[in-house]
Amino acid sequence: MKFIKRLAILATLFVVMLLVAYLILNKNQESDPMDEIARKHAVGKFIKLSDGITHYQVLGSLNDRTLLFIHGGGVTGFEVWYKNASYFVEHGFSVLLYDLYGRGYSDRLSNEYTPELFNRQLNELLDTLQIQEPISVVSMSMGSMIALDFAAQKPDAIQKLIMIDPAITGDYRANALLKMPVVSNLLMTLYWYPKAIENQRKEFVSEQVFKNYAKRLDYFTGFAGYKHANYSVWMHVLNQNKLPLLGKLKENTVMLIYGTRDPYFPKGNVDLFLKTYPTLKVSEIYDAGHMPHLERATEVNPIILEFVF
Repeated sequence: MKFIKRLAILATLFVVMLLVAYLILNKNQESDPMDEIARKHAVGKFIKLSDGITHYQVLGSLNDRTLLFIHGGGVTGFEVWYKNASYFVEHGFSVLLYDLYGRGYSDRLSNEYTPELFNRQLNELLDTLQIQEPISVVSMSMGSMIALDFAAQKPDAIQKLIMIDPAITGDYRANALLKMPVVSNLLMTLYWYPKAIENQRKEFVSEQVFKNYAKRLDYFTGFAGYKHANYSVWMHVLNQNKLPLLGKLKENTVMLIYGTRDPYFPKGNVDLFLKTYPTLKVSEIYDAGHMPHLERATEVNPIILEFVF
C-alpha cells in the first residue's frame, strides 16, 4: 500500500514538473509578433490578401518572361532563393518571390494551413499583381505541391515547371501521439521546438551553408505561430499525394532536380515520377542535400536556365 502511495506521489510530482516546464518554455518560445516592427527592415513589399498579409518581392521589370519561385516549408521563406534570383534577372527574366503564410514575413494564421489555403494565396497574389500568364515556376520541397495544384488547375498558365527535391508523394505520417491534443502541445513545446533548428542539419551536406541558414532559422523561429504553422502543415499538407497531378501537365514542360544526399528524396522516386510523367527531364546534383540550389547554386542555376529558355 505504501509503495502504491509513493508511486502516486511521484507520478503527481512528475506531472507538476512537466506542466511547469511546459508553461515556462511555452512562454519563452516564439514570443515575438510578426508585425510592422518586425517587417520594418524586410526587403520587398507587402500585400493584403483575403487570408492575411503576404510578403513578396519583384526583381527586374515585369515582362512576358516571369519566373515565379515557391519555397518549401522552411520558416525563412523566400530567403532560400538568394543565390538564384539575381542570376535569372541578369538573364532577362522578371522574378517573383513570395513568403508562404506562416513563413518569412508573411502572416502567421490561427486557422489551419491547407493546400487550398496556399493555392488561394498564390492565385490572389498573381491576380492582384496582374502577372501576365503563362509563367515558369521554380519550386522546392513542399512548394512543389503548391506549384502542381496551380499547374493542374491552369495548365495553360505554365510554360515550364521545375521541381527541386519535391515533397509531393504524401509520404509524411505524423506520430500517433501528435494527433492527441494535449500530448501534441507538450511534444511540440518540450521536444520538437528545442530541436527544430538542429534537426535540419541533416538536410545539408555543407556545414557552412547550414550554419548560415541556421542563423536565419533562429531569427524566424522566434515569431509567434511557428509551432502551429508546422504542426498544421504536417497534419493537412505533407500527407497529401499530389503525384497524380503530374499526369495532367503538358509533355516536356517539367523538370526534376534532386540532391543525391537528400534524406527526404529517395532515388527510387525518380522512377516513380517517370511512370507518371514519361517526358520528365531529370537532373541529379551529386553530393548535395535537400537544397541543392543553395549548396550548389553555380551548378543548378544554368540547368534551370537552359530548361526555361
